[in-house]
Amino acid sequence: MTIKAAGASLSFTEIEAEWDNASPFSLSEFYSGTSTVFSGAADGDGNAIPSSGAISFSDFYDTTYFQTTSASSATGNPAVTVPNGANAIFIVSMFGGGGGGFKGQAYTKAGGESAGAGGGGAGGRLGQYFTVTPGDQLSVVIGAGGAAGVDDTENNTDGTQFNHAGSAGNGGDTTIIVFGGATNNNITAGGGGGASAAGGFARGPLRSNTAGSAGGIGSTAFTQVTSGTTTSGVSVSAGSAGSGDVGGNAGNCGGDNCRIDGSAGGDSFNDNGAGGTGGSSSGNGTAGTAGAAPGGGGAGGSAQLNNGGGSAGGAGGAGSISYQFVRIV
Repeated sequence: MTIKAAGASLSFTEIEAEWDNASPFSLSEFYSGTSTVFSGAADGDGNAIPSSGAISFSDFYDTTYFQTTSASSATGNPAVTVPNGANAIFIVSMFGGGGGGFKGQAYTKAGGESAGAGGGGAGGRLGQYFTVTPGDQLSVVIGAGGAAGVDDTENNTDGTQFNHAGSAGNGGDTTIIVFGGATNNNITAGGGGGASAAGGFARGPLRSNTAGSAGGIGSTAFTQVTSGTTTSGVSVSAGSAGSGDVGGNAGNCGGDNCRIDGSAGGDSFNDNGAGGTGGSSSGNGTAGTAGAAPGGGGAGGSAQLNNGGGSAGGAGGAGSISYQFVRIV
């Protein structure tokens, strides 16, 4: 809570209550750049608390130990600077991008048809605190959702006609990287893997479908803080983090001209972003839907007679981030 801006003379008690210095008190203990007052501390008008020389009670009008910043999703490479007074970054929420789903496939005469597999859901972090240093330059990158997959017949990547193999796009990682130190350390929420298919030709064999893998969180050299209280009075806890869900894989149906629905995409961590709904094989069929943000995996397309082979898969949902800078005492 900010010290009053004007009025009656300040007391040691008021200054100590804001700047949290243990008694007995001496004004020399409150120079900026000490363990009590962070370097660069200033009042609301930008007047700096002295780091040496003359210092008086009036230097502490309209000053504050630290106020938690508003939640932000600002990104850059690097463009985010840890403010003076902060000693931790609070991850309100952080999710990678979801993996893309693959298209369904019907064949000319192969003894069955193939459902498109679903993309994997992204990993995520919720309510976690990690130590940072004032002045650190951060790169904050949000992972994109993976593109839906089409087979090699459509994109002609290998020059082979009627080859129904291919891969959907992986979801991108959402990351925070600190620059300027001896080591570049990452906090990551991993993107989900894209679904894929191998083999599969017009007259057989049926292709092998692989669901998109779940996005994880990886390891980090950042120091996590799991206890304490912020200067805004919020109790610090361990929060939670984990992987998303693997995409669905309905595989193949038996018999020429069979129908099979597409496979669902995987949800992101803690079901925050739902995976897409697999395409329906009823009637003319429908495409798999896109994964929901943040980080839901795209769904696979269906296989049926009436749309020329198989319906398209859906793209993965985009990742997201929300964070605040805090001071833990």
